[in-house]
Amino acid sequence: MYLNHILAETTPQYANTGVLKIEKSRSINEGDTSNNTNLSFSGHTGTHIDAPLHFDQYGKGLDMFRSDFWFCHNPFLIEYETTENEILTFSKLEKYLLKIPQETDFLLIKTGFEKYREEGSDSKYIFNGPGIAPDVGIWLRGHLKIKMIGFDFISLTSFKNRELGREAHRAFLSAEQKLFNGTVGEPILIVEDMHLSELKKSPVNACVIPFLYLESDGAPVTVIADY
Repeated sequence: MYLNHILAETTPQYANTGVLKIEKSRSINEGDTSNNTNLSFSGHTGTHIDAPLHFDQYGKGLDMFRSDFWFCHNPFLIEYETTENEILTFSKLEKYLLKIPQETDFLLIKTGFEKYREEGSDSKYIFNGPGIAPDVGIWLRGHLKIKMIGFDFISLTSFKNRELGREAHRAFLSAEQKLFNGTVGEPILIVEDMHLSELKKSPVNACVIPFLYLESDGAPVTVIADY
């Protein structure tokens, strides 16, 4: 099954900024010999992944990861119903986080906030979404070997708590992030704006396929899961 939304010109954008254009440059119906499409969008559009380079000048771009990095053999699903503008802190998620198996490589958080996604440009999904606190990233990096985290709201950064969200991005992505015990854990890449409403249990495995370009700080992804 697909765990990503398909890009369309109606795709919600964080803070309602950015431009997504899908334009037909050639059309068989109009006498051309083929159909062709021009695409224009930010690397952080729709279901997309944030690379360490997004918040760390010396972090890896998506194009620097080995191809086998994108295969996840032990995804794990957490279900936590969230509210508008809620910040998911370690204390709120602790009982769920402590149940994550040690072998987990892709953590999925299903909150139900996806139900607001189709409400339009002034929606709760864009302006009143939840976020994840820095202490969650620090704890995960210190205790587990997770490669990626993904969730069904528009960004790790809640629009109402942007400075905290920037700190949270650094907590997950920065290669130099110091943990509570003084060590440095591997960065955890962030998959935002996922399609999880049909997911009822942890997938058997998953593959995250980014749109690659040089020095890619983020890119739309196709996420395929074996359910």
